Amino acid sequence: MIDALVYLLLFSLVFILLYRDTEERFIALFLGTVLFPSCVWFMDSPKVSPQHLLLYGFFCAEIANHYGDVKRAILKFPLFIPLFLVIVSFVCTVVSNEGFKIKNFYDLTRNIIELYGYLVAAYIIGLRISVKTTLEKLFWPLMILGFLGIVEGLFNANYPYKYICSAFPNYDGFYPLNSSINASDGWRTRTLLTTTYPTAYGTLLTVIVLSTFPMLRHLDLKKNYKIAFVLVFLANLYFCGNRTGILCTGIGLVFWLTKKWPLFIKLVMIILLSMAASLYAYKAVEYFSRETRGSSIQLRQQQLAFSYMQIVNKPIFGNGASYLTKHIFERDAYGDRVEDDEIKGMESILFPKLINYGFFGLGTYFLLCAWIFFYLYKRREHCPEAQCGYLLIFSGTSFFVLSGDMGGASAFMYLMLGLFVGSVKSVDEAKIEEEHAKELEAMASK
Repeated sequence: MIDALVYLLLFSLVFILLYRDTEERFIALFLGTVLFPSCVWFMDSPKVSPQHLLLYGFFCAEIANHYGDVKRAILKFPLFIPLFLVIVSFVCTVVSNEGFKIKNFYDLTRNIIELYGYLVAAYIIGLRISVKTTLEKLFWPLMILGFLGIVEGLFNANYPYKYICSAFPNYDGFYPLNSSINASDGWRTRTLLTTTYPTAYGTLLTVIVLSTFPMLRHLDLKKNYKIAFVLVFLANLYFCGNRTGILCTGIGLVFWLTKKWPLFIKLVMIILLSMAASLYAYKAVEYFSRETRGSSIQLRQQQLAFSYMQIVNKPIFGNGASYLTKHIFERDAYGDRVEDDEIKGMESILFPKLINYGFFGLGTYFLLCAWIFFYLYKRREHCPEAQCGYLLIFSGTSFFVLSGDMGGASAFMYLMLGLFVGSVKSVDEAKIEEEHAKELEAMASK
C-alpha cells in the first residue's frame, strides 16, 4: 500500500511536469529531486532513477512545448563560456584516459546532463516565471518537509526515507531499510529526511534558508507564517547536526543581514572575528579532531595526501571521469562498499575533482562558481533574486569545499541558482527593452 502511494506521488509530479507549465513545472522538478534520494533507481542498465525521470522529462516537455524559447534561452545563456569550459575539461579527461569510444561519450553526456542539467533547466524556466510566485507556492510543501525534519530529530526515526527507498527495486544507501533509520551519533542528533545522508540534508537546508529568508518580506504571506518558517528551518539546521551546513548558512545570513553596513564597520567586524577565531583555533582543532567527533581535520589531511598520490602522474586532466567510484570506492563480490579507514569518503569536493578531472577540471569548476557569483553580485542592488543567488553560490561552494558534494546534493543548489540566474537575466532584458523604447521615443520626438 505504501509503495503504491510512493509511486502515485512520483507519477503525479511527472504528470505536473509534463502537462502543466510555468511555476508548477519547476516546483514538480524541485520537489521530486528533494523527495526521491539519488540512491534509488528503477533499473540498472541503463541506470534510471526517479531523479533521472524527472530531469529528462522536464527537458522533453520544455522542448516539445517551448522549443523556440528553449533555443533562445540557450543562445543568450550568461554562463555559456564557463559551462562550455567545464564540458571541455570533461571531454579532455575522457579522451586522455580512455580514448574515443561511443560508450565513454554516452556516459560523459549523461554525467554532464545529470550534474549541470539542473542549472540549465532552472535557468530556462526562470526566464518565464516569477521567483516570488514560485516561492509562495513552494512555501507549504517546504513547511511540511520542515515539520517532518523536526519530527525525525525529536524521535530519532526517519520513516519517509525508509518508505520511499523501500518502494524501489534498487537501493544503494548508507542505511539498512529493514530497521528504523537513525543517523544520530552518540554526541549529536543527526537527520537526513529524504536525502542520502545528513551532509546532503545540510546542503538542502543551506539552499532553502539562503533562497527564502532574504525573499520572505517580498512574499504575500502572513507575518506569523513567515516567523514560523524561519523557526522551523533554524530548528532543522540544529537537528541536522551538520556543522558545515550551520557554518555556511550562518555566513550567508550574516552577509545578508549586514549588506547595508558601511565598509569600515564590516572590516572591523571581520578583524574582531578573526582575532576571536585565532584565540580559540587550537581548542576547536583539538575538539573536532577527536575520532568520536565526526570528520576530523586529520582525516582531511589524510585525504589530501591520498589525492596527491593519485594525481601526481596525471595532474592536468586527472585519472578519468569515474575513476574514484570504479577503482577506489569499488565493491566486493557481494556488492558491498569497500571502505578505506584511512580516507573514508572524500570530505571536500577538491579531492574528487582533482583525482577525476585534474587541475584543469578543478579550475573550470571554480571558474563557473566565480562567474555565477560576479554575474549576480553586480546586479544585487536592482534585484532581490540576485542577492539570494550570490549568497547561495558563495555559501554553497564553501560547503562543497569543506564537506563535499554528498549524494548529488549539488542538484539542490543548481536548481535554485538557475532559477535566480534566469530571473535576473529576464530583468536585464526588460531594462534593455525599456531603454531602447526610450531611445526610440526620444528620436521620434525630435
